[in-house]
Amino acid sequence: MSNRIRRSVAALTAALLLTTVATTPSFAQTRAQGDAANASPVLDVMLLRPVGFISLVVGVGLMAALTPIVLITRPHEINKPFEQLVVKPARFLWVDPIGGH
Repeated sequence: MSNRIRRSVAALTAALLLTTVATTPSFAQTRAQGDAANASPVLDVMLLRPVGFISLVVGVGLMAALTPIVLITRPHEINKPFEQLVVKPARFLWVDPIGGH
C-alpha cells in the first residue's frame, strides 16, 4: 500500500510540475497588437489557448483549495490570488485577441 501511495504522489507531483511549466505563457504580459513579435493565430489557437484553458482549470482548483486559508488569515486580500489564478487566465482565454500574444 505504501508503494502505491508513493507512486501516486510522484505522479501527482510530476503532473503539477508539468502544468506549472506549461501554464507560464498565460501569465506573461501581453504585447501590443501591432508588435511584429506576436504569435501567429495558428500557434495561438493550437497551443496557447489550450494551455490557457489548462491554467484556468488548475487556477480554479487551486483557488478552491486556497480560499479557506486566505479567508482565515487575510480576508481583505482574497482578490490577489483570485486575480492571478482565475481572472488573468480567463482574460487570456476569452478576452485577448487571437494572435495577440
